[in-house]
Amino acid sequence: MRPLTLLTGLVVFYGGIAMASKKRLIIDTDLLSFDDDPLAVGLANIFQSWGQVELIGVFSCISSRFAPPGIDAINTFFGHPNIPTAVRKPVDYLHPEFGEYITGLTDNFVQDVKDGANTPDPGALIAFLTQKISLKGYTSNTRGHVPVLSYRYLLSTSEDNSITIAVIGFWDNIYQLLNSGPDDISPHTGAELLSSKVRELVIQSNDVGDSYNIYMRNATFAQAVLNWWPGRLVFANDDVGESTVIGTRITTELDVTKNPLGYALRANIGYGQKHYVWDAVAIYYAVCGLDDIFHWKYEHAGHAKFNGSGTATWEDVSGPSLQNSLAFSVPNTTFSARLENILLWEPGQHIPKGRSWCNN
Repeated sequence: MRPLTLLTGLVVFYGGIAMASKKRLIIDTDLLSFDDDPLAVGLANIFQSWGQVELIGVFSCISSRFAPPGIDAINTFFGHPNIPTAVRKPVDYLHPEFGEYITGLTDNFVQDVKDGANTPDPGALIAFLTQKISLKGYTSNTRGHVPVLSYRYLLSTSEDNSITIAVIGFWDNIYQLLNSGPDDISPHTGAELLSSKVRELVIQSNDVGDSYNIYMRNATFAQAVLNWWPGRLVFANDDVGESTVIGTRITTELDVTKNPLGYALRANIGYGQKHYVWDAVAIYYAVCGLDDIFHWKYEHAGHAKFNGSGTATWEDVSGPSLQNSLAFSVPNTTFSARLENILLWEPGQHIPKGRSWCNN
């Protein structure tokens, strides 16, 4: 991060920085079993269509070969088929624990990734940004780190302090990135790229206690990253995530044969049902900031510390702090209704340009 001076407290930091008109966003997702991941990816695509964000990459922290084509089906539906995707290698045939939708996204919707093994080669520079290309020519050792190479490429070719990363899954990719060294993509280490290029890390995790995205897989990876993180860090915690319940309109009003969000949600939770959407809350904040929806949970400076099991404790600190967690400023039902209404938007419909909210 760029050095910040004359900061007397957390509120001054978050309220005083002049933000660019359009954020550049990378999503790291465990899209497979839960309903909120496809909605989160779809929400970012909608906000891109509305001119609020540039979604520059969506990476999978799981190894299912169905994840990248499923992600690509969502991106393609919203008119953004060239957003890079990558997945941890070697790929496998991992299917959801319940509410199968990911193979349906792959088989029933337009996408041209076809298989996670075909995710792009970030070392191909211009081709990486303009078309999806195979990994032909990669060694087996290199294949295992494709998301890390993708991160390194996107970060190294971006301006300083310009990227928002939203981690709405596990921590394998970010941990490997943190520990990556100089290569043909960049002479900088992963730690140097993260410190200089990322202006904000938004995570779907709790600032106190346990978090599914941390304890379920390689908790020490999250511990290493989050205890090291030198910059701005925001927790989209379970309190706001589990208070945001949507789905009734999405599963009944959208044409599930055409809209991948309607398809995924109905396949996952059923017709007319509703559910928590933790990850979509994280993406709303990642794009819109506090907006008229949230305020900071903590009034005073502090940060979270994680142990080897992934359990977090919040510690007060003196002086400026770059970490905080979200709390609602409006009734949760008000936000839930807004979020579901946004997710009903489809390409070709009117863009609500005169809105007073999320209008960067």
